[in-house]
Amino acid sequence: MVEILVMGGTEFVSSSIAKYLIGKGYAVDIFTRGIKPIKFEGVRNHLKGDRKSSEDLEAVLSDRQYDYVFDISAYTKGDVESLINILNKDRLKKYIFCSSGAVYNSTTERIKEDFPRGENHVWGTYGYDKKAAEDYLFSKWESEKLPIVIFRPTYIYGENNNLYRESFLFDRITEERSIPIPYGNNTRTQFIHISDLVKVFESAMFCDKVSGQAYNVTHPEIVSWEDWVKSGFDVTGKSIDIKRVNMKEADIRDREFFPFRDVTYYLATDKSAKDGLYMPELNLREGMEQTYQWYLEVKPKLIDRRMTKVEVALSLK
Repeated sequence: MVEILVMGGTEFVSSSIAKYLIGKGYAVDIFTRGIKPIKFEGVRNHLKGDRKSSEDLEAVLSDRQYDYVFDISAYTKGDVESLINILNKDRLKKYIFCSSGAVYNSTTERIKEDFPRGENHVWGTYGYDKKAAEDYLFSKWESEKLPIVIFRPTYIYGENNNLYRESFLFDRITEERSIPIPYGNNTRTQFIHISDLVKVFESAMFCDKVSGQAYNVTHPEIVSWEDWVKSGFDVTGKSIDIKRVNMKEADIRDREFFPFRDVTYYLATDKSAKDGLYMPELNLREGMEQTYQWYLEVKPKLIDRRMTKVEVALSLK
């Protein structure tokens, strides 16, 4: 029996991975603080504790062994270091870490995995902290051959997304309210649907070449913000007015009125294909169709506290 530990299990990505792995027949334990309810069945053990507490990790994990660990809830070097120090590694085949494309230096180029990483003013401490966690894991591979695999996704979307992104778009369309989008910087970006993401993560379990490596994770389709909005039109069969906010002239920040940063996010995935990882299949239109059906069924009530100037953006000339 393949035994798996998922660090996390209540938020969008971690719960989706746990549910998917359970559905594939693996024995899955999850580790959370135990504050939020688990909204799916099949978890073997719900381990509870604060992952930032070495005492909690020691108490809960020191006498357990796993074949695979999916670390979705780590954001800093300290998060991964404390866990690695506690884990029994006798049976560990892969430690799979969810990082981010935010680790790369700012650029409009197509980014391969060997592109320089560092502090990026767009993403702030989030990207830099993820980079520090990556660096620690790379050092463990070099010094101990700890079988780490690092994934760097672009924007993740889909059913159960707790970030006010797709739901923001569907809310605006449903309520027939105009939507402002950043304009003027020729921004291009990429997305990956959650159903593709979990398959990429699982595929790392079976690829011999991936240990010690980092991989970009995204669907290759390149889209603009207008493309993103129009994908919502396509799947709902409705449309609303689009207000194009010129970011070179407007005295307003992108995240004050829009659910994404206005920055080009363009990752190459040639390495993933070469090394035999699962390659995402759902384009944005297909993924948004699935997401819209979830939206209609669940009717999520989400907010983004940073988006305080949507109406201001709509009123700009």
